[in-house]
Amino acid sequence: MKRWETILAIAGIGLLLLGASFIRRSSLPRQDMVIVAGGCHTPATIFEPPAGVDAFGSAILLHGLGANRRTMMYLGTDFAGHGFRTYLLDLPGHGDNTDPFTFAKAEECADATVEWLMRGGQIDPKKTIVLGHSMGGAIAIRMADRTPVAATIAISPAPMVLPRRIPANLLVFIGQYDLWPMKRQASDLAVAAGGERTGPRDFAEDRAFEGEVIAHATHTSPIIYRGVAHRSEDWAMQALFPNVEAKTRALNLDLATYDTFNRGRLRLAGAVLGLLGLVILFPAGAVLVQAIASPHQMAPEAAHPPYVLVVVEEAVCAQGSVLILTLVVPLRFLRLYNGDYLASLLLISGTLLLVLNWKYVKENLSIDLKSLGATSVAGIAVILATGGWFNWQLDDMWMNGPRWLRFAALLPIAWIFCFAEEVALGPVGTGKRRALRFALFLVMRLELWLACLLAYYTLANGQALIGILITGLAMFSMLQRAGTDALRRRTGSATAAAAFDAILASWFIAAVFPLT
Repeated sequence: MKRWETILAIAGIGLLLLGASFIRRSSLPRQDMVIVAGGCHTPATIFEPPAGVDAFGSAILLHGLGANRRTMMYLGTDFAGHGFRTYLLDLPGHGDNTDPFTFAKAEECADATVEWLMRGGQIDPKKTIVLGHSMGGAIAIRMADRTPVAATIAISPAPMVLPRRIPANLLVFIGQYDLWPMKRQASDLAVAAGGERTGPRDFAEDRAFEGEVIAHATHTSPIIYRGVAHRSEDWAMQALFPNVEAKTRALNLDLATYDTFNRGRLRLAGAVLGLLGLVILFPAGAVLVQAIASPHQMAPEAAHPPYVLVVVEEAVCAQGSVLILTLVVPLRFLRLYNGDYLASLLLISGTLLLVLNWKYVKENLSIDLKSLGATSVAGIAVILATGGWFNWQLDDMWMNGPRWLRFAALLPIAWIFCFAEEVALGPVGTGKRRALRFALFLVMRLELWLACLLAYYTLANGQALIGILITGLAMFSMLQRAGTDALRRRTGSATAAAAFDAILASWFIAAVFPLT
Protein backbone atom coordinates (compact mmCIF):
# COMPACT_ATOMS: atom_id res chain seq x y z
CA MET A 1 0.00 0.00 0.00
CA LYS A 2 1.35 3.41 -0.95
CA ARG A 3 2.03 6.00 1.74
CA TRP A 4 -0.81 8.28 0.64
CA GLU A 5 -3.25 5.37 0.74
CA THR A 6 -2.16 4.51 4.27
CA ILE A 7 -2.56 8.13 5.35
CA LEU A 8 -6.04 8.28 3.81
CA ALA A 9 -7.04 5.05 5.57
CA ILE A 10 -5.93 6.37 8.95
CA ALA A 11 -7.68 9.70 8.29
CA GLY A 12 -10.84 7.87 7.23
CA ILE A 13 -10.98 5.88 10.46
CA GLY A 14 -10.35 9.05 12.42
CA LEU A 15 -13.17 10.90 10.66
CA LEU A 16 -15.56 8.01 11.29
CA LEU A 17 -14.76 8.03 15.00
CA LEU A 18 -15.02 11.81 15.20
CA GLY A 19 -18.32 11.81 13.32
CA ALA A 20 -19.74 9.13 15.60
CA SER A 21 -18.67 11.15 18.62
CA PHE A 22 -20.38 14.30 17.30
CA ILE A 23 -23.61 12.44 16.59
CA ARG A 24 -23.73 10.84 20.04
CA ARG A 25 -23.08 14.16 21.77
CA SER A 26 -25.94 15.80 19.86
CA SER A 27 -28.53 13.09 20.53
CA LEU A 28 -31.92 13.76 22.13
CA PRO A 29 -34.14 11.34 24.07
CA ARG A 30 -35.92 9.18 21.51
CA GLN A 31 -38.22 6.21 21.20
CA ASP A 32 -38.85 3.97 18.19
CA MET A 33 -42.14 2.15 17.84
CA VAL A 34 -44.63 0.80 15.30
CA ILE A 35 -48.12 2.32 15.48
CA VAL A 36 -50.81 -0.14 14.39
CA ALA A 37 -54.00 1.72 13.45
CA GLY A 38 -56.59 1.50 10.68
CA GLY A 39 -54.93 -1.54 9.11
CA CYS A 40 -51.63 0.36 8.87
CA HIS A 41 -48.30 -0.49 10.49
CA THR A 42 -46.49 2.82 10.77
CA PRO A 43 -42.91 2.93 12.13
CA ALA A 44 -42.39 6.09 14.15
CA THR A 45 -39.49 7.83 15.87
CA ILE A 46 -40.47 10.08 18.77
CA PHE A 47 -38.07 12.79 19.96
CA GLU A 48 -38.54 14.35 23.37
CA PRO A 49 -37.34 17.84 24.34
CA PRO A 50 -33.98 17.99 26.15
CA ALA A 51 -33.85 17.27 29.87
CA GLY A 52 -35.33 20.16 31.83
CA VAL A 53 -37.49 21.41 28.95
CA ASP A 54 -41.22 20.75 29.23
CA ALA A 55 -43.10 19.85 26.06
CA PHE A 56 -45.77 22.49 25.33
CA GLY A 57 -46.90 21.05 22.00
CA SER A 58 -46.48 18.29 19.46
CA ALA A 59 -45.15 18.21 15.90
CA ILE A 60 -45.85 15.46 13.39
CA LEU A 61 -43.46 15.27 10.42
CA LEU A 62 -44.33 13.58 7.12
CA HIS A 63 -41.64 12.83 4.53
CA GLY A 64 -41.85 13.06 0.75
CA LEU A 65 -42.05 10.48 -2.01
CA GLY A 66 -38.99 8.22 -2.08
CA ALA A 67 -37.82 9.49 1.32
CA ASN A 68 -38.39 8.28 4.90
CA ARG A 69 -38.57 9.49 8.47
CA ARG A 70 -34.78 9.73 8.79
CA THR A 71 -34.62 12.38 6.08
CA MET A 72 -36.75 14.55 8.41
CA MET A 73 -34.36 14.02 11.32
CA TYR A 74 -32.87 17.52 11.18
CA LEU A 75 -36.24 19.28 11.34
CA GLY A 76 -37.53 16.78 13.90
CA THR A 77 -34.71 17.23 16.38
CA ASP A 78 -34.82 20.99 15.90
CA PHE A 79 -38.52 21.08 16.82
CA ALA A 80 -37.84 18.81 19.79
CA GLY A 81 -35.07 21.10 20.97
CA HIS A 82 -37.57 23.97 21.03
CA GLY A 83 -40.06 22.20 23.27
CA PHE A 84 -42.14 20.07 20.89
CA ARG A 85 -42.63 16.35 21.31
CA THR A 86 -41.90 15.33 17.73
CA TYR A 87 -43.19 12.33 15.79
CA LEU A 88 -41.44 11.22 12.58
CA LEU A 89 -43.43 8.68 10.56
CA ASP A 90 -42.55 6.20 7.80
CA LEU A 91 -45.39 6.15 5.29
CA PRO A 92 -46.33 2.89 3.47
CA GLY A 93 -43.61 1.46 1.23
CA HIS A 94 -40.99 3.86 2.59
CA GLY A 95 -38.16 3.30 5.06
CA ASP A 96 -39.02 0.54 7.53
CA ASN A 97 -42.68 0.43 6.49
CA THR A 98 -43.33 -2.69 4.40
CA ASP A 99 -47.03 -1.96 3.75
CA PRO A 100 -47.59 -1.53 -0.03
CA PHE A 101 -47.44 2.07 -1.21
CA THR A 102 -50.10 4.02 -3.04
CA PHE A 103 -50.79 7.72 -2.63
CA ALA A 104 -54.22 6.94 -1.21
CA LYS A 105 -52.73 4.42 1.25
CA ALA A 106 -50.09 6.90 2.41
CA GLU A 107 -52.76 9.52 3.13
CA GLU A 108 -55.01 6.97 4.81
CA CYS A 109 -52.22 5.73 7.10
CA ALA A 110 -51.09 9.25 8.02
CA ASP A 111 -54.67 10.09 9.03
CA ALA A 112 -55.08 6.84 10.96
CA THR A 113 -51.82 7.36 12.85
CA VAL A 114 -52.67 10.94 13.84
CA GLU A 115 -56.16 9.92 14.94
CA TRP A 116 -54.68 7.06 16.99
CA LEU A 117 -52.34 9.49 18.75
CA MET A 118 -55.24 11.83 19.47
CA ARG A 119 -57.52 9.09 20.80
CA GLY A 120 -54.75 7.86 23.08
CA GLY A 121 -54.24 11.36 24.47
CA GLN A 122 -50.63 11.47 23.29
CA ILE A 123 -51.26 14.63 21.29
CA ASP A 124 -53.75 17.47 21.65
CA PRO A 125 -54.96 18.71 18.22
CA LYS A 126 -55.14 22.27 19.59
CA LYS A 127 -51.42 22.07 20.40
CA THR A 128 -50.26 20.05 17.40
CA ILE A 129 -48.37 21.13 14.28
CA VAL A 130 -48.25 18.96 11.16
CA LEU A 131 -45.26 19.55 8.88
CA GLY A 132 -44.76 17.75 5.58
CA HIS A 133 -42.37 17.82 2.65
CA SER A 134 -43.47 17.22 -0.97
CA MET A 135 -45.94 14.31 -0.83
CA GLY A 136 -46.00 14.69 2.94
CA GLY A 137 -46.84 18.37 2.52
CA ALA A 138 -49.81 17.52 0.31
CA ILE A 139 -51.02 14.93 2.85
CA ALA A 140 -50.64 17.44 5.70
CA ILE A 141 -52.76 20.00 3.82
CA ARG A 142 -55.46 17.50 2.87
CA MET A 143 -55.63 16.34 6.49
CA ALA A 144 -57.50 19.57 7.29
CA ASP A 145 -60.81 18.06 6.13
CA ARG A 146 -60.57 15.14 8.56
CA THR A 147 -58.16 15.97 11.37
CA PRO A 148 -57.78 19.72 11.95
CA VAL A 149 -54.75 20.80 13.95
CA ALA A 150 -53.36 24.10 15.26
CA ALA A 151 -51.12 24.76 12.23
CA THR A 152 -49.86 23.14 9.05
CA ILE A 153 -46.46 23.71 7.43
CA ALA A 154 -45.92 22.44 3.88
CA ILE A 155 -42.45 22.44 2.30
CA SER A 156 -42.61 22.14 -1.52
CA PRO A 157 -46.06 20.51 -1.41
CA ALA A 158 -46.77 18.05 -4.23
CA PRO A 159 -49.65 18.60 -6.66
CA MET A 160 -52.95 17.59 -5.06
CA VAL A 161 -56.71 17.96 -5.09
CA LEU A 162 -57.22 20.79 -2.61
CA PRO A 163 -59.24 20.06 0.53
CA ARG A 164 -62.65 21.63 1.05
CA ARG A 165 -61.15 23.89 3.69
CA ILE A 166 -57.69 25.44 3.83
CA PRO A 167 -55.82 24.20 6.93
CA ALA A 168 -55.66 26.43 9.97
CA ASN A 169 -52.60 28.69 10.05
CA LEU A 170 -50.93 27.41 6.88
CA LEU A 171 -47.30 28.18 6.02
CA VAL A 172 -46.02 27.13 2.58
CA PHE A 173 -42.35 27.06 1.54
CA ILE A 174 -41.24 26.71 -2.06
CA GLY A 175 -37.65 26.61 -3.36
CA GLN A 176 -36.41 29.12 -5.92
CA TYR A 177 -35.26 26.23 -8.13
CA ASP A 178 -38.11 23.88 -7.29
CA LEU A 179 -39.97 21.88 -9.93
CA TRP A 180 -42.66 23.84 -11.76
CA PRO A 181 -45.59 21.59 -10.64
CA MET A 182 -44.70 22.39 -7.02
CA LYS A 183 -44.43 26.10 -7.77
CA ARG A 184 -47.84 26.03 -9.43
CA GLN A 185 -49.29 24.19 -6.43
CA ALA A 186 -47.89 26.80 -4.05
CA SER A 187 -49.52 29.55 -6.16
CA ASP A 188 -52.84 27.70 -6.14
CA LEU A 189 -52.73 27.45 -2.37
CA ALA A 190 -52.07 31.17 -2.05
CA VAL A 191 -55.09 31.91 -4.22
CA ALA A 192 -57.30 29.47 -2.32
CA ALA A 193 -56.22 30.97 1.00
CA GLY A 194 -57.10 34.49 -0.18
CA GLY A 195 -53.64 35.98 0.23
CA GLU A 196 -51.26 36.44 3.12
CA ARG A 197 -52.54 37.07 6.65
CA THR A 198 -50.03 37.02 9.50
CA GLY A 199 -51.49 39.18 12.26
CA PRO A 200 -52.11 37.96 15.84
CA ARG A 201 -55.85 37.99 15.20
CA ASP A 202 -55.39 35.84 12.09
CA PHE A 203 -53.61 33.20 14.16
CA ALA A 204 -56.21 33.43 16.94
CA GLU A 205 -58.95 32.82 14.35
CA ASP A 206 -57.00 29.96 12.69
CA ARG A 207 -56.88 31.70 9.30
CA ALA A 208 -53.26 32.83 9.02
CA PHE A 209 -51.46 32.10 5.76
CA GLU A 210 -48.05 32.85 4.32
CA GLY A 211 -46.08 31.65 1.31
CA GLU A 212 -42.30 31.97 1.30
CA VAL A 213 -39.82 31.47 -1.53
CA ILE A 214 -36.48 30.09 -0.32
CA ALA A 215 -33.59 31.59 -2.25
CA HIS A 216 -31.25 29.17 -4.05
CA ALA A 217 -33.21 26.13 -2.81
CA THR A 218 -34.11 23.02 -4.81
CA HIS A 219 -36.99 20.64 -4.13
CA THR A 220 -35.33 18.71 -1.30
CA SER A 221 -32.69 21.05 0.14
CA PRO A 222 -35.06 23.07 2.40
CA ILE A 223 -35.47 20.16 4.83
CA ILE A 224 -31.92 20.82 6.10
CA TYR A 225 -32.01 24.63 5.91
CA ARG A 226 -31.58 26.32 9.27
CA GLY A 227 -33.75 29.26 8.15
CA VAL A 228 -36.64 26.95 7.25
CA ALA A 229 -36.46 25.24 10.64
CA HIS A 230 -36.35 28.52 12.55
CA ARG A 231 -39.21 30.10 10.57
CA SER A 232 -41.31 26.95 10.98
CA GLU A 233 -40.80 26.96 14.74
CA ASP A 234 -41.66 30.66 14.94
CA TRP A 235 -44.85 30.00 12.93
CA ALA A 236 -45.75 27.14 15.26
CA MET A 237 -45.24 29.38 18.30
CA GLN A 238 -47.47 32.05 16.73
CA ALA A 239 -50.19 29.45 16.18
CA LEU A 240 -50.03 28.16 19.75
CA PHE A 241 -49.54 31.54 21.44
CA PRO A 242 -51.08 34.16 19.12
CA ASN A 243 -51.16 36.90 21.77
CA VAL A 244 -47.48 36.69 22.70
CA GLU A 245 -45.51 39.64 21.33
CA ALA A 246 -43.04 39.01 18.53
CA LYS A 247 -40.08 40.21 20.65
CA THR A 248 -40.93 37.83 23.47
CA ARG A 249 -41.46 34.96 21.05
CA ALA A 250 -38.15 35.68 19.29
CA LEU A 251 -36.33 35.84 22.65
CA ASN A 252 -37.72 32.48 23.71
CA LEU A 253 -36.72 30.94 20.41
CA ASP A 254 -33.25 32.44 20.57
CA LEU A 255 -32.70 31.12 24.10
CA ALA A 256 -33.70 27.63 23.01
CA THR A 257 -31.83 27.92 19.74
CA TYR A 258 -28.36 28.09 21.27
CA ASP A 259 -28.38 24.48 22.48
CA THR A 260 -30.55 23.22 19.61
CA PHE A 261 -28.44 24.90 16.94
CA ASN A 262 -25.24 23.50 18.44
CA ARG A 263 -26.79 20.04 18.56
CA GLY A 264 -27.95 20.32 14.95
CA ARG A 265 -24.59 21.61 13.81
CA LEU A 266 -22.79 18.77 15.59
CA ARG A 267 -25.21 16.19 14.18
CA LEU A 268 -24.86 17.32 10.56
CA ALA A 269 -21.11 17.76 10.91
CA GLY A 270 -20.81 14.27 12.36
CA ALA A 271 -22.87 12.74 9.57
CA VAL A 272 -20.83 14.48 6.86
CA LEU A 273 -17.49 13.65 8.50
CA GLY A 274 -18.44 9.99 8.69
CA LEU A 275 -19.42 9.88 5.02
CA LEU A 276 -16.16 11.60 4.08
CA GLY A 277 -14.31 9.03 6.17
CA LEU A 278 -15.95 6.17 4.27
CA VAL A 279 -15.05 7.79 0.94
CA ILE A 280 -11.36 8.23 1.73
CA LEU A 281 -11.17 4.71 3.16
CA PHE A 282 -12.08 3.32 -0.25
CA PRO A 283 -8.57 3.53 -1.84
CA ALA A 284 -7.28 1.19 0.87
CA GLY A 285 -10.11 -1.20 0.08
CA ALA A 286 -9.26 -0.99 -3.62
CA VAL A 287 -5.67 -1.98 -2.83
CA LEU A 288 -7.00 -5.02 -0.95
CA VAL A 289 -9.11 -5.96 -3.98
CA GLN A 290 -6.01 -5.69 -6.16
CA ALA A 291 -4.09 -7.97 -3.80
CA ILE A 292 -6.85 -10.60 -3.88
CA ALA A 293 -7.28 -10.41 -7.65
CA SER A 294 -3.49 -10.57 -8.12
CA PRO A 295 -3.37 -9.17 -11.68
CA HIS A 296 0.44 -9.39 -11.83
CA GLN A 297 0.56 -9.39 -15.60
CA MET A 298 -2.70 -7.85 -16.77
CA ALA A 299 -3.39 -8.28 -20.44
CA PRO A 300 -3.86 -5.05 -22.39
CA GLU A 301 -7.43 -3.84 -22.09
CA ALA A 302 -9.73 -4.38 -25.03
CA ALA A 303 -10.60 -1.65 -27.49
CA HIS A 304 -13.69 0.51 -27.18
CA PRO A 305 -15.98 2.29 -29.66
CA PRO A 306 -15.22 5.92 -30.61
CA TYR A 307 -16.59 8.32 -28.03
CA VAL A 308 -18.56 10.41 -30.52
CA LEU A 309 -20.27 7.23 -31.68
CA VAL A 310 -21.02 6.28 -28.05
CA VAL A 311 -22.79 9.59 -27.44
CA VAL A 312 -25.00 9.02 -30.48
CA GLU A 313 -25.64 5.37 -29.59
CA GLU A 314 -26.60 6.18 -26.01
CA ALA A 315 -29.04 8.85 -27.17
CA VAL A 316 -30.66 6.38 -29.58
CA CYS A 317 -30.77 3.62 -26.95
CA ALA A 318 -32.26 5.90 -24.28
CA GLN A 319 -34.95 7.31 -26.57
CA GLY A 320 -35.70 3.90 -28.01
CA SER A 321 -36.04 2.49 -24.50
CA VAL A 322 -38.62 5.03 -23.34
CA LEU A 323 -40.61 4.40 -26.51
CA ILE A 324 -40.65 0.66 -25.76
CA LEU A 325 -41.70 1.45 -22.19
CA THR A 326 -44.80 3.22 -23.46
CA LEU A 327 -45.99 -0.24 -24.54
CA VAL A 328 -44.79 -2.40 -21.66
CA VAL A 329 -42.70 -2.16 -18.47
CA PRO A 330 -41.10 -5.64 -18.39
CA LEU A 331 -39.94 -5.44 -14.77
CA ARG A 332 -43.27 -4.43 -13.30
CA PHE A 333 -43.11 -7.58 -11.18
CA LEU A 334 -40.43 -5.91 -9.00
CA ARG A 335 -43.20 -3.81 -7.42
CA LEU A 336 -41.04 -0.76 -6.80
CA TYR A 337 -42.83 2.53 -7.43
CA ASN A 338 -40.95 4.13 -10.35
CA GLY A 339 -38.04 1.79 -9.59
CA ASP A 340 -39.44 -0.90 -11.87
CA TYR A 341 -39.54 1.69 -14.68
CA LEU A 342 -35.94 2.78 -14.04
CA ALA A 343 -34.71 -0.83 -13.89
CA SER A 344 -36.55 -1.60 -17.15
CA LEU A 345 -34.95 1.45 -18.76
CA LEU A 346 -31.49 0.24 -17.70
CA LEU A 347 -32.19 -3.28 -18.96
CA ILE A 348 -33.44 -2.21 -22.39
CA SER A 349 -30.91 0.56 -23.00
CA GLY A 350 -28.03 -1.63 -21.76
CA THR A 351 -29.08 -4.51 -24.01
CA LEU A 352 -29.36 -2.24 -27.04
CA LEU A 353 -25.95 -0.72 -26.32
CA LEU A 354 -24.40 -4.20 -26.10
CA VAL A 355 -25.96 -5.21 -29.42
CA LEU A 356 -24.63 -2.08 -31.14
CA ASN A 357 -21.13 -2.76 -29.82
CA TRP A 358 -21.06 -6.54 -30.06
CA LYS A 359 -17.55 -6.60 -31.53
CA TYR A 360 -16.20 -4.82 -28.45
CA VAL A 361 -18.31 -6.93 -26.09
CA LYS A 362 -16.50 -10.12 -27.11
CA GLU A 363 -13.15 -8.47 -26.48
CA ASN A 364 -14.11 -7.17 -23.01
CA LEU A 365 -16.01 -10.17 -21.66
CA SER A 366 -13.77 -12.35 -19.49
CA ILE A 367 -14.45 -14.54 -16.47
CA ASP A 368 -11.79 -14.13 -13.80
CA LEU A 369 -13.23 -15.64 -10.62
CA LYS A 370 -10.69 -13.97 -8.34
CA SER A 371 -11.41 -10.51 -9.73
CA LEU A 372 -15.19 -11.09 -9.79
CA GLY A 373 -15.17 -12.35 -6.21
CA ALA A 374 -13.00 -9.50 -4.94
CA THR A 375 -15.04 -6.72 -6.56
CA SER A 376 -18.31 -8.34 -5.48
CA VAL A 377 -17.17 -8.52 -1.86
CA ALA A 378 -16.04 -4.89 -2.13
CA GLY A 379 -19.47 -3.88 -3.44
CA ILE A 380 -21.31 -5.63 -0.60
CA ALA A 381 -18.95 -4.09 1.94
CA VAL A 382 -19.58 -0.60 0.52
CA ILE A 383 -23.38 -0.87 0.61
CA LEU A 384 -23.37 -2.31 4.14
CA ALA A 385 -21.00 0.33 5.53
CA THR A 386 -22.60 3.26 3.71
CA GLY A 387 -26.15 2.02 4.30
CA GLY A 388 -25.46 1.57 7.99
CA TRP A 389 -24.01 5.06 8.35
CA PHE A 390 -26.81 6.72 6.40
CA ASN A 391 -29.38 4.80 8.41
CA TRP A 392 -28.07 6.25 11.65
CA GLN A 393 -28.85 9.91 10.99
CA LEU A 394 -29.44 10.87 7.36
CA ASP A 395 -31.53 8.43 5.34
CA ASP A 396 -32.85 4.89 5.44
CA MET A 397 -30.45 3.08 3.11
CA TRP A 398 -30.30 -0.13 5.16
CA MET A 399 -32.46 -2.63 3.30
CA ASN A 400 -35.12 -4.73 5.02
CA GLY A 401 -36.15 -8.24 3.91
CA PRO A 402 -38.43 -7.24 0.99
CA ARG A 403 -35.81 -4.84 -0.31
CA TRP A 404 -33.03 -7.46 -0.17
CA LEU A 405 -35.22 -9.73 -2.34
CA ARG A 406 -35.60 -6.92 -4.87
CA PHE A 407 -31.86 -6.27 -4.69
CA ALA A 408 -31.19 -9.89 -5.69
CA ALA A 409 -33.61 -9.62 -8.62
CA LEU A 410 -32.10 -6.32 -9.76
CA LEU A 411 -28.47 -7.48 -9.68
CA PRO A 412 -28.28 -9.35 -13.03
CA ILE A 413 -30.35 -6.63 -14.70
CA ALA A 414 -28.05 -3.89 -13.44
CA TRP A 415 -24.97 -5.89 -14.48
CA ILE A 416 -26.12 -5.90 -18.13
CA PHE A 417 -26.35 -2.11 -18.12
CA CYS A 418 -23.13 -1.59 -16.16
CA PHE A 419 -21.16 -3.94 -18.41
CA ALA A 420 -22.50 -2.15 -21.48
CA GLU A 421 -21.30 1.11 -19.93
CA GLU A 422 -17.84 -0.36 -19.25
CA VAL A 423 -17.57 -1.55 -22.85
CA ALA A 424 -18.54 1.88 -24.17
CA LEU A 425 -16.18 3.79 -21.85
CA GLY A 426 -13.15 1.56 -22.35
CA PRO A 427 -10.08 1.42 -20.07
CA VAL A 428 -9.62 4.11 -17.41
CA GLY A 429 -6.38 5.67 -18.61
CA THR A 430 -4.70 8.72 -17.07
CA GLY A 431 -4.65 12.50 -17.36
CA LYS A 432 -6.76 14.04 -20.11
CA ARG A 433 -7.82 10.62 -21.32
CA ARG A 434 -9.32 9.82 -17.93
CA ALA A 435 -11.02 13.22 -17.66
CA LEU A 436 -12.53 12.80 -21.15
CA ARG A 437 -13.76 9.33 -20.19
CA PHE A 438 -15.44 10.68 -17.04
CA ALA A 439 -17.07 13.47 -19.06
CA LEU A 440 -18.43 10.86 -21.49
CA PHE A 441 -19.89 8.94 -18.55
CA LEU A 442 -21.69 12.08 -17.32
CA VAL A 443 -23.08 12.72 -20.80
CA MET A 444 -24.38 9.14 -21.02
CA ARG A 445 -26.15 9.40 -17.66
CA LEU A 446 -27.55 12.79 -18.63
CA GLU A 447 -28.97 11.32 -21.82
CA LEU A 448 -30.80 8.67 -19.78
CA TRP A 449 -32.24 11.26 -17.41
CA LEU A 450 -33.33 13.54 -20.27
CA ALA A 451 -35.03 10.57 -21.91
CA CYS A 452 -36.99 10.03 -18.67
CA LEU A 453 -38.02 13.69 -18.64
CA LEU A 454 -39.11 13.44 -22.28
CA ALA A 455 -41.20 10.39 -21.44
CA TYR A 456 -42.80 12.18 -18.50
CA TYR A 457 -43.62 15.48 -20.19
CA THR A 458 -44.35 14.45 -23.79
CA LEU A 459 -45.22 10.74 -23.78
CA ALA A 460 -47.18 10.76 -20.51
CA ASN A 461 -45.34 7.59 -19.58
CA GLY A 462 -42.33 8.65 -17.54
CA GLN A 463 -41.96 8.60 -13.79
CA ALA A 464 -41.96 11.78 -11.72
CA LEU A 465 -39.78 10.39 -8.92
CA ILE A 466 -36.83 9.92 -11.28
CA GLY A 467 -36.95 13.65 -12.04
CA ILE A 468 -37.30 14.58 -8.38
CA LEU A 469 -34.28 12.48 -7.44
CA ILE A 470 -31.95 14.14 -9.94
CA THR A 471 -29.63 15.64 -7.29
CA GLY A 472 -29.28 12.36 -5.44
CA LEU A 473 -28.90 10.40 -8.67
CA ALA A 474 -26.17 12.75 -9.89
CA MET A 475 -24.15 12.58 -6.66
CA PHE A 476 -24.55 8.83 -6.42
CA SER A 477 -23.56 8.34 -10.07
CA MET A 478 -20.33 10.31 -9.69
CA LEU A 479 -19.25 8.44 -6.56
CA GLN A 480 -20.29 5.15 -8.16
CA ARG A 481 -18.13 5.88 -11.21
CA ALA A 482 -15.11 6.92 -9.12
CA GLY A 483 -15.22 3.67 -7.17
CA THR A 484 -15.80 1.51 -10.25
CA ASP A 485 -12.91 3.17 -12.11
CA ALA A 486 -10.57 2.55 -9.17
CA LEU A 487 -11.37 -1.17 -9.24
CA ARG A 488 -11.21 -1.49 -13.00
CA ARG A 489 -7.79 0.16 -13.05
CA ARG A 490 -6.53 -2.28 -10.41
CA THR A 491 -8.07 -5.46 -11.81
CA GLY A 492 -7.97 -4.72 -15.53
CA SER A 493 -11.35 -6.41 -15.87
CA ALA A 494 -14.45 -4.72 -17.30
CA THR A 495 -16.51 -7.72 -16.18
CA ALA A 496 -15.38 -7.47 -12.56
CA ALA A 497 -15.76 -3.68 -12.47
CA ALA A 498 -19.32 -4.06 -13.79
CA ALA A 499 -20.10 -6.45 -10.92
CA PHE A 500 -19.13 -3.81 -8.34
CA ASP A 501 -21.03 -1.14 -10.29
CA ALA A 502 -24.14 -3.33 -10.50
CA ILE A 503 -24.17 -4.01 -6.76
CA LEU A 504 -24.21 -0.27 -6.05
CA ALA A 505 -26.87 0.44 -8.67
CA SER A 506 -29.12 -2.38 -7.42
CA TRP A 507 -28.74 -1.17 -3.84
CA PHE A 508 -29.72 2.39 -4.73
CA ILE A 509 -32.86 1.34 -6.59
CA ALA A 510 -33.91 -1.27 -4.01
CA ALA A 511 -33.27 1.00 -1.03
CA VAL A 512 -34.74 4.28 -2.32
CA PHE A 513 -37.85 3.53 -4.36
CA PRO A 514 -41.09 2.81 -2.48
CA LEU A 515 -42.42 -0.73 -2.16
CA THR A 516 -45.78 -1.34 -3.82
